[in-house]
Amino acid sequence: MNQSEFDNLLQAASERDLTDGELAKLERWLAANPAEQAEWEALDRLLAALPDEPVATNFAARVLDEIRRAEAAQPALGQAWWQRLLSPQFRPIQIAAAATLAMVLGGIGYQSHLNQSRAEMAAAVAAIAEFTPGFLADFEAIEAIAQADPIDEELWAALK
Repeated sequence: MNQSEFDNLLQAASERDLTDGELAKLERWLAANPAEQAEWEALDRLLAALPDEPVATNFAARVLDEIRRAEAAQPALGQAWWQRLLSPQFRPIQIAAAATLAMVLGGIGYQSHLNQSRAEMAAAVAAIAEFTPGFLADFEAIEAIAQADPIDEELWAALK
């Protein structure tokens, strides 16, 4: 047996009772290594000094309640997949799905509103174009006025 196996036995002894085979290995190691014997005895004294923890009077009832709660949380095998999704353990997923559905429906409604507004605007522009065909024919003359030179202030003052 080497040092790591001895350390593993010390760890196991602090957590649980050692088996007969482990105790035999430990006794052989301690007989061959007297320095480790002192460490083992110190650990034994520390473990013996630990107080026993009292068990609660309602320990059995609490254990049984926890078992019932764990069994109730597990979905029954005969349930459909959609019934299991409605269980409380999937509540965050349900909330996220409802929010996503609301956002998608809102987006579709807004897009429909935009399409309707664009159709109304196109109909209004078409009605104006039919009502004033001559107005659009004079567009080049109106554009030429906008590109004319700025007013000469001295000439304007002389004409007044």
